[in-house]
Amino acid sequence: MGKFGDVPKKFVDLHYKIGDALSVETINPAKRYPVKLIGVVENGSILVTAPRVQGKEFMLPEGQLLRLRMMADNIACGFQTQVMRACRVPYLYVHLSYPQKIEAVAVRQASRVRLELPVLLEEFEKDTLHGAWPKKAHIVDMSSGGARLQSKAPLAAVGSELMLTFKVVIDTVVRVDKVKAIVRNITEVGDSVADAGYQYGVQFLEVSDVNRIHISGYVYEQIITQGEH
Repeated sequence: MGKFGDVPKKFVDLHYKIGDALSVETINPAKRYPVKLIGVVENGSILVTAPRVQGKEFMLPEGQLLRLRMMADNIACGFQTQVMRACRVPYLYVHLSYPQKIEAVAVRQASRVRLELPVLLEEFEKDTLHGAWPKKAHIVDMSSGGARLQSKAPLAAVGSELMLTFKVVIDTVVRVDKVKAIVRNITEVGDSVADAGYQYGVQFLEVSDVNRIHISGYVYEQIITQGEH
């Protein structure tokens, strides 16, 4: 794919893998559902699993226009597609129309978007960390693989495993995500007593397909909004 910064212009140039987590989004009303890639016929169709609601699969109507989003390697991409065929045998799956063009942006794990996002912190395993829990902080930047938290008061030591709960808004839809994370580093910040505080670099762990889609989609939108390509 070349050096970082180069982005594919065609779906075939993405480093996608069978089993990758994707999301399909209905246009009106705007609702997003996690699916998985199960096959690709170049210039033919993209095969994905049927979406689920509360753990139950349902079929998308043939002809419906959708927006598909996905992460492939360090590339976040999106494009419009259409349900070509909804199949029930031997299991529920969907043929989506193959895109003639895609919108893509390169996303590095270390390339973070600047935020001011409230986050609630809890012990991943109860009664394993010192102090009173839960605690509140802010996410000041985030990537698809981790985040930097900021707090006036100390939170936890390096190596502490936490559960982060935060809300993101994707395409005007509010999502609440709970993600396991581990504290990798701590930095004191602020040039004065009034500004003093702590920043915590955390790495996301064991991220579910649904949360990965939400976080990647949120980071993707913020990169576009902030003009970081």
